[in-house]
Amino acid sequence: MKYIMCVEIGVDWKYWNELNKAIPEEYDFCSRIDQYRRATGAGDKVNVMLNYGYTLLEAECLRAINTVGLDAHVGFLHEMNPSKSSLAYDLQEPFRFLVDLSVINLIESGKMENKDFIRTESYALRLKPSGAKKVTEEFNNWMNKKVAYKKQSVMWSYALLLKARELVQYLVGKRKTIDFIKPAYTIERQDSEEIRKKIMSVSYSEWKKMGFSKGTLHYMKKNAEADKPFTLTTHVRERLEMWGGC
Repeated sequence: MKYIMCVEIGVDWKYWNELNKAIPEEYDFCSRIDQYRRATGAGDKVNVMLNYGYTLLEAECLRAINTVGLDAHVGFLHEMNPSKSSLAYDLQEPFRFLVDLSVINLIESGKMENKDFIRTESYALRLKPSGAKKVTEEFNNWMNKKVAYKKQSVMWSYALLLKARELVQYLVGKRKTIDFIKPAYTIERQDSEEIRKKIMSVSYSEWKKMGFSKGTLHYMKKNAEADKPFTLTTHVRERLEMWGGC
């Protein structure tokens, strides 16, 4: 178990280190370590949005767990505690990326504004109702996206319910194995030469007119110059493809 935890910590560090590179400096993304990520004292906008998004995901997991008749307090990976929904935390793991993508999309589209956040008397950052609404809408948008699973096209919200059902079948002996790797989110390569040229050609003023932040374009230009693969959110890619310059 200690070995698994060490591996998790290492992967966790690498993941957040890479994601940090996609966050514009004005968001002041500190880290994803305890003093910044706790819901009671999140220190920056990104962690505030992530915390809220993971809470929404937890609610989806609890709904699925209750639907299939499992006990949310009896988990496998997380510590069992009467005050914690350990199984919901377990079920969240394969779907947490949907929250991360939601937050990245909100940042890249420039939808979040300073007025969507508030600093409390204890200096903790919170989402105002306007900000919470934006995060909720974006999260629901991703949960409603389709994914191929077992020769069907299902929404991610339904895929989550299917995995909860499969867990029940495994526990009662109706399934010999259970696989939480599938369904998997796949990203098509979007860093074509044409896209790279468009990114390098678009000006900051034109980019701002399209509704995006300068910080996002700065990061994209750095990626386009580098000889490494990169990805774009659907919203950003669609705007680039529609843009006529180059």
